[in-house]
Amino acid sequence: MQMFSTIRMKDLLVYPFKQENSANKVLVGSLLTFAGSIIPILPSLVVTGYLMKIARRIIDGDGQLTLPEWDNWGEYLKDGFKLFGATFIYTLPIFVIMGFGYTLYFASFMGMIINSNSTGYSSGPETILPFLGMMVLFLTMGIVIILSLIEGIILPPAIMHLVHTGEFSSAFKFKEWWPVLRRNFWGFFISFVFIMGLYYFLMLGVSLLYMTIVLCVLLPLVIAPMGFIMGLWSTPLLAQSYRDGMDRVETIQESL
Repeated sequence: MQMFSTIRMKDLLVYPFKQENSANKVLVGSLLTFAGSIIPILPSLVVTGYLMKIARRIIDGDGQLTLPEWDNWGEYLKDGFKLFGATFIYTLPIFVIMGFGYTLYFASFMGMIINSNSTGYSSGPETILPFLGMMVLFLTMGIVIILSLIEGIILPPAIMHLVHTGEFSSAFKFKEWWPVLRRNFWGFFISFVFIMGLYYFLMLGVSLLYMTIVLCVLLPLVIAPMGFIMGLWSTPLLAQSYRDGMDRVETIQESL
C-alpha cells in the first residue's frame, strides 16, 4: 500500500497535462505512437525509451512525476531497444508454443484433405487428424495462458531492473530483481490491477466511437494519444512498485 501513499492517484492522472509545455510533449509522443502503426518498430522504440526516462527518475532520482523533454532521441532509441529486446526474449516462448499449436492444427486439416479419396470423403485414419490437431491446439493454449500469467508476474520487475541498472542483461539476472518482487509482490499486483482498470475504461471510451460513423472517423486520431497517455500512467506505477520493493530489500539488508 506504500505505493498509493507515495504516488497519489490524482497526481498520477493529471501530471501529463499540468506541466509546462505538457501539451507539446504529449503531442510529440502521440504522433510517434501513431507513426508506430505505420512505420515498424522504430517510433515505438523512441516512445519506450522516453517512458524509461520517466521510470528511471522515479526509481533512482527524486521520484517526481514529470514529463522529460524530447531532447535526446538517441538515448531514447537505445533504451527503447534494450527494453524491446528483453520483452521479446521473455515473450518468445509464448509465440513459439502458440505458433506450434496453430501450425499443427491447420496441418491436420491439410493432411485430411490431401489424404481424402477422389469423392471428397475421408474414411481412413486421416479423419482423426483434425481432432488430434484440435487437442494439441487446446493444450498449447492452456500452456500459453499459464506462461502469460507467469510473464505478467516476472516481466515488470525484470524490466524495471533493466531501467535501474541500464544494462540489458540485468533483466535476466533473477537473483538481483527477485527479492524486489518478493518484498513488494502486492505493490506490483495492485499496480497491475489499476492499469487493467485504466485500460478497461479507455477501451470503453474507444468502443463508444464505434456508435456513429462520424466518430469512427476520429478513431485513428484518438487511439494514438490514448495509448501514449496510458504509458504515461502505467510506467510510474510499475517504477514506484520497484522502488518500494528495492527500499524494503535495502532496509532488511541494513538491519542484518
